[in-house]
Amino acid sequence: MGIRKHLTTALATAAVCGAALTASAGTADAATGASYITQGQVGFQVYCVQVGINWATWSNAYVSTVDGDFGPDTLKQVKQLQADSGLSADGVVGPDTGDRLWSALQYAISRNGNITTKYGVPLGNCYNVLPTHG
Repeated sequence: MGIRKHLTTALATAAVCGAALTASAGTADAATGASYITQGQVGFQVYCVQVGINWATWSNAYVSTVDGDFGPDTLKQVKQLQADSGLSADGVVGPDTGDRLWSALQYAISRNGNITTKYGVPLGNCYNVLPTHG
């Protein structure tokens, strides 16, 4: 009976720790040194850019199809976000643009929670792939 109680306590503690780590993912600092994100790329990092653009309330940019594909529409909207943010509108997501996108994503998480993306990971995991100043 003693071992069962210790095992149950250990499992409960692990579950609480896991929940705490998941809940805190949305408040972490973004990834200093992450690769720049450019047209032609596909995947989770582009999905994060697209969702961030759509939550950037200070910008007129909006990606109509959030599909993780950095095509011509995403390029146009990245440039719009950059222009609206007072940045050089080069269409490349580097640290300055990444900082603004991460800010928008943190706002989205504060409003909707750290939702699971179509990539099977929480939206807060975008901090792992967006280039920022940290």
